[in-house]
Amino acid sequence: MGGDRETKLLAMIQATMQAGVDAGVIRVRITDDELSGTNIRVNGRDLVNFGSCSYLGLGQDDRLKEAASNAVNRFGPSYSSSVAYASIDLYTHLETRLMEMFGGHTVIPAPTTTLAHLAALPVLVSRDDLVVIDIRAHASLHLAADVLRGQGIQVKVVRHSDMTGLRATLTKMAPDYEKVWYLLDGVYSMFGDVAPVGEIDRLMDEFENLFVYYDDAHGFGWAGPNGVGYVLENTKLSDRMIVAVSLSKSFGAGGAALAVGDPALARTIILMGGTLTFGGPIHPAVLGAAVRSADLHLSPEHAERQTLLYERIDLVNRLVVEHGLPVPSLDRTPITFVRVGSPDNVIRMTKVMMTNGFFLNAAGYPAVPLREGGLRFTVTASHSSAEIEAMITTLAKYLNLPDMIDLTAESTETAAVGTTSA
Repeated sequence: MGGDRETKLLAMIQATMQAGVDAGVIRVRITDDELSGTNIRVNGRDLVNFGSCSYLGLGQDDRLKEAASNAVNRFGPSYSSSVAYASIDLYTHLETRLMEMFGGHTVIPAPTTTLAHLAALPVLVSRDDLVVIDIRAHASLHLAADVLRGQGIQVKVVRHSDMTGLRATLTKMAPDYEKVWYLLDGVYSMFGDVAPVGEIDRLMDEFENLFVYYDDAHGFGWAGPNGVGYVLENTKLSDRMIVAVSLSKSFGAGGAALAVGDPALARTIILMGGTLTFGGPIHPAVLGAAVRSADLHLSPEHAERQTLLYERIDLVNRLVVEHGLPVPSLDRTPITFVRVGSPDNVIRMTKVMMTNGFFLNAAGYPAVPLREGGLRFTVTASHSSAEIEAMITTLAKYLNLPDMIDLTAESTETAAVGTTSA
């Protein structure tokens, strides 16, 4: 019976995804000859891109492009060897800079955050441990949790950011396990809400066998001093904490890294992490760009870009409130989610925004809860205030139409700055 339900659920998800593909709102291809600014060209239409995670606007930075090109000239497109055998010296340059950002703690580069999770958790968590994971933690963390289940480790899914419930779980279950590993995001990728870091710190003080593993992919780069991330802006990296970060979002490069408080845990990951031993390396172009980005993060320029981004985040939140948009979070992050309900409404609203010159992310189950579909948009330091105001005004106009009229019809209106570069 359970298998039948799972099959029906997978079929429903596939049908919903296919509808989005057929409508031209997901899995689209960008056809620009060269990307610059905030514009992209999709299906023959120029759109202001509110779907990029390059929060500091570094994704098109000429200095990062030059560093990537230089790395390819030195080492070729790929140095094809497991890092367990040999790796190019750009790894050393990146590690040194990231360690400076993280206050001297050990930093372990990885090709992606998913592979970082799969390197660390299976070798750190034992059968004597309990894993507790936030229900809305990133899919890559849930994938790692599934691997742990396959190793015979108990995994308990808990309600989102429910510290009262988590305390009750720890009070009841923590004494029976050597360690309890709590897995969660620093900044949640869909709703843009943040982890209750201070409350988690208090739980770590109360339960001495509680270890916390943060995925701060969407908080790293733009938040905190030198971009150390949302989590470590609000707490110190302890010996019972690991923070995974992405170098492919705000950082503007590619790859990922693990910041590890306990050197012994770090050594275990480095020597035993399966995806770091048996997977491929980070490619030279990506490493070159990441090293250059780290230099920028360690320079005064980072604070300037950060200030620009916070100004845009504050503008978004002010406009969202003024227009009464239905959002689950107003946390001060670059990610905003506007609920619209059914998959059909998600597709229709995404299409009308594209018609009016704006690309937003259509989001439905399983990325968000089943009946909480909506439009997710991101703001970057590269967006102009005019672009942001025009997009939110357009979104509010169509979202507030009586009875959600058929939005599939082509609109005759075009946003005044719909194709304006920042």
